[in-house]
Amino acid sequence: MIKNLEITLPSLPEQRRIVAELDALQVQVDALKHLQTETAAELNALLPAILDRAFKGEL
Repeated sequence: MIKNLEITLPSLPEQRRIVAELDALQVQVDALKHLQTETAAELNALLPAILDRAFKGEL
């Protein structure tokens, strides 16, 4: 049954446009991952200070 399926491929320019869009999205994903890593590191650095203040009743 699968052999009889016709699959239409986009034209080469359309394929290139799709690849360009996916590449741009990947750049954005990579930038967000970098920001997430930085934010996680900042939060990890703040956690001991927050816990210290909480246990001292300063919050």
